[in-house]
Amino acid sequence: MPKRTRFLFFVLIVVLLVVIHNNYKYVLYNYLSPAEQSAYKLERTFKVIDRYYVDSVDWQAATGKAISGALRTLDPHSIYLSPEQVKRALEDFEGHYYGIGIQFDIINDYPTVVSVFPGSPSARAGLQAGDQFIEIEGQSAYKISMDEVPKKLKGPKGTRVKVKIRRPFMDEPFEVTLTRDEIPITTVNTYFKVDSITGYVWINRFAFTTSEELEAALLELEEAGIKQLILDLRDNGGGLLRQAVSVVGKFIEGNKLVVYTKGRLKSFNEKYYTEDYRDGKVRDYPLIVLINHNTASASEIVAGALQDYDRALIVGTRSFGKGLVQNEFELPDQSRIRLTIAKYYTPSGRLIQRPYKNKSAREYFSEVWEDSLEQKLTDSLQNTHVYYTSKGRKVFGGGGIHPDVEIVFTDSLHAKWMMQLLEKRVFFKTILQWTGKLKRWSADFKRFEKNFEVSDKMLATLKQIAQDENIKLTPLEIKREKNYLKQRLKAEAARYFWGMSAFYRMLLKTDRQFKETMRYFEQAKALLKDGN
Repeated sequence: MPKRTRFLFFVLIVVLLVVIHNNYKYVLYNYLSPAEQSAYKLERTFKVIDRYYVDSVDWQAATGKAISGALRTLDPHSIYLSPEQVKRALEDFEGHYYGIGIQFDIINDYPTVVSVFPGSPSARAGLQAGDQFIEIEGQSAYKISMDEVPKKLKGPKGTRVKVKIRRPFMDEPFEVTLTRDEIPITTVNTYFKVDSITGYVWINRFAFTTSEELEAALLELEEAGIKQLILDLRDNGGGLLRQAVSVVGKFIEGNKLVVYTKGRLKSFNEKYYTEDYRDGKVRDYPLIVLINHNTASASEIVAGALQDYDRALIVGTRSFGKGLVQNEFELPDQSRIRLTIAKYYTPSGRLIQRPYKNKSAREYFSEVWEDSLEQKLTDSLQNTHVYYTSKGRKVFGGGGIHPDVEIVFTDSLHAKWMMQLLEKRVFFKTILQWTGKLKRWSADFKRFEKNFEVSDKMLATLKQIAQDENIKLTPLEIKREKNYLKQRLKAEAARYFWGMSAFYRMLLKTDRQFKETMRYFEQAKALLKDGN
């Protein structure tokens, strides 16, 4: 071959190799796996946008939405977490963060203290419910967003933040410098003796401290003489599976299977036993577990295991039905993918997961409250998903935990006007106007709980504030819900003076499920007669 021809042939080969190198995925596209094809399409899309799009692009937001869109096609519980969301989630599970120790809301365009955590920097500085942050580090807090407030108030332990406070009934604002400290995030809302022999504990989620918190609460209640217990898991969206196993271990003797998982990969198949994470002594007194439509995931594991072993009577309404296990995979920018990798099953073999195929996320999360779904699930499950407890009682899988005793929660919380009262913080604003007159009750919670009654004048204040917020309350609605409105105001007053535990305790006074549960301890006792 002539030298010139060889040179041209060499150049042609180089050009072909360059073209193939730059477009090899085009050439091999049909030979790629479906996942690789999709990844290449997404890569090409981003390159085209980067090269030709008319405006600047927020690539972090675009990537997050692209990943979220892909995960939405899988199941409702596989999600994308931004770096900020990851940070908040870790704080929630770790059981603490570093900050100043308040619960707040945006009221009249300023961050407003709703409650102060006992022993926190805010409590030591004398901050009170109703205080408004008008400046944070010299910058106006007017119309600041809910998401921005924690960013400004949280920080490393020992660092300081200067705030300017406007307090109701004080003429001039004042400045306070707060030294950030560790703030515990409790998972037990409240616990107390209902009567001389009955204890009550309300768990809001399962984090690293849950088993420890529950053990401390139980020991205190047992020291006070309780002989039976209500464990409230309503509105508990779940959390750490190992903590759920530890909680079950407080009520079941021996090394019993609590839950097992099955995934596509064998490495995700696991079994969890009571002895694996037992923390504290085992109790043998009668137990009732309260659940509702928002009881999900790890809390369903607890209710399901205790029901399968006939250890507890399950009372309330059918639980949410989340039987999918997620694992988190970290991405380069510290964001994460929370991906479903397995399904969990109760000791009897029940899959608790509710059907989700061919449904939007909105349909999936909202249908749990529909009565038609309740009947549809009940009819189908009784025919196809029957399992048996250790004593031979029928239980059902595939649609949440079905209670042994159904008690429907009936109050005004789902009425549109009641939701507006809560959203606009009307109860809280009403109490702020009455704090001066209520202060004489603040020295003794037991006296307040037993003797304090909300007056009609306070109700009139609530009605006026509601009107100012363009919420229309008819005389008929106020008359019909008068008792509930008064008890809710009393709960808000309790939170103002004594914090969240007192608030939750007052709310239970109008809680039909809680009050009726007391009637079923004989059934709970009957489950224990033949042992576990």
